[in-house]
Amino acid sequence: KFLKIHALGMSLIIAGVVLIVYSKGNEAVIEPTIEEALTEYFGSTQSIVYCISICSITVFLLFICETHGKSYVILYTSLCSLIASWTVLGCKSFMAFFRRTVEKGDNQLTRMPEGLFAWFTLLVVVACAVISLHYLQQAMRYHDNNKVIPTYYATFTLACIIGAAVVYKEFEGLTARQLSIFFVGLVLAGAGVFTISAKRAQEEKEQGEHEEKIHANGASRADTWDRWARNGDRLKLVEMDMLKTVQVENGDYSPGKFSPLHSNGS
Repeated sequence: KFLKIHALGMSLIIAGVVLIVYSKGNEAVIEPTIEEALTEYFGSTQSIVYCISICSITVFLLFICETHGKSYVILYTSLCSLIASWTVLGCKSFMAFFRRTVEKGDNQLTRMPEGLFAWFTLLVVVACAVISLHYLQQAMRYHDNNKVIPTYYATFTLACIIGAAVVYKEFEGLTARQLSIFFVGLVLAGAGVFTISAKRAQEEKEQGEHEEKIHANGASRADTWDRWARNGDRLKLVEMDMLKTVQVENGDYSPGKFSPLHSNGS
């Protein structure tokens, strides 16, 4: 059911996205050549340190997830997010090389050996996308989706923001006001996702309790029928059978209301 809390969550997400886009303003599109990408972005000291740090954390999480991944949802989602963040970084570079080649006639894809880096970024995008999906599936296998989805949303968004800020220096030149609006929008969007997911988790819990109650009531009825049959109380059995027949004729009968008839051998 679509409830008011769902509408609130969707409103928070929309407001957060609008603020995030508004905070960046009319930002210039980054379209580096392969040489500029290697020297100014991926070859910078901060990018190298970032790459080593992310690779080290990823390897660490691979070992930790083997032993504790089933207990803590944050482990698999963090591992998946770190790997998936490389798809964003690689796609940004490859699309820049592709646009320069197609739109501006500045060939970045076929001239060698520099062009190898362009195809390497595409390979990173595809490989990291497939690997991250594997670990996302592992997270959903061991944990409830209502926990995985908002947690993954938060960790993936954070990993992408940090990666873009370090490698592409996207926060350089932004004012304190723009940064504040950006992070407020991020918080609102995250809160919206958590709001929707938390409500669904509560609904599923209530539905599960309701089904357990129905199951318990059904088991209680079955025990009553068995007791009547064992005690030879055929009058009650006949009476209940007649009641069932009437309800079937009136269209009010549902299988969960009655248990099969049992006999005591006669």
